[in-house]
Amino acid sequence: MTNLGVLLEVQQYDTQLLQVAHRLAHLVERNLLAEAKTKVLAAERQMIVLRQQAEAAKAEVGAVEALNKKHDVMIAKYSQQLRTVTAPREAEALQHEIEMARVERGQNDDRELTLFETIENLDDQITALLLETERLESSLVGATADFETAVSVCQVEMQKIETSRAEIVATIDAKLMRLYETKRAKRTTPAVARLHGTKCQSCHLDLSVVELAALKKLGADDHAVCPNCDCYLVV
Repeated sequence: MTNLGVLLEVQQYDTQLLQVAHRLAHLVERNLLAEAKTKVLAAERQMIVLRQQAEAAKAEVGAVEALNKKHDVMIAKYSQQLRTVTAPREAEALQHEIEMARVERGQNDDRELTLFETIENLDDQITALLLETERLESSLVGATADFETAVSVCQVEMQKIETSRAEIVATIDAKLMRLYETKRAKRTTPAVARLHGTKCQSCHLDLSVVELAALKKLGADDHAVCPNCDCYLVV
């Protein structure tokens, strides 16, 4: 029965690499970074909306002021005409037009005041959001740095493991390594495990007395294999 102990070392390194890769894929720092990015993007979208609302309100103020200028011109014109007319009906008609223009102008003034209040409120929100965005962007910078550091730690660890693995692999017969890699490629559990007492450390199932006896009968060139999960066994 061949000594598979050296392959067990390779398997242990491969298991460590998988563990580090899993940790790398599920870094808390990755989630925190994604959360920080989401908050910054949300703040930027909100800023766009607020600025669009402020611009729309300012544009409406301009339109109201332009309309009021027309009313002022109209009131001045009709007032001038009123001084020269003598017919009661014509005078009444002019007074009506003047009154209508003044009513509309008054309504526009009220609307303009409301718009000024809206603009002031929006400006306050924009100022507050600018400060909040600065804070969020600062948090994003910190979250990015933390994530990059965590990734770097994992990469360094993986590089050390891969270096140690390569040193062991260099001492192993190429044919034996091919057998190991072929078996490992078909599995999600270790391809090589130790037999601890009667239990396979890969599938964690006990071997029967008959199965244990069969292992003892293997020849010098035979590989011990778990009858339950088909992994190589270090006996």
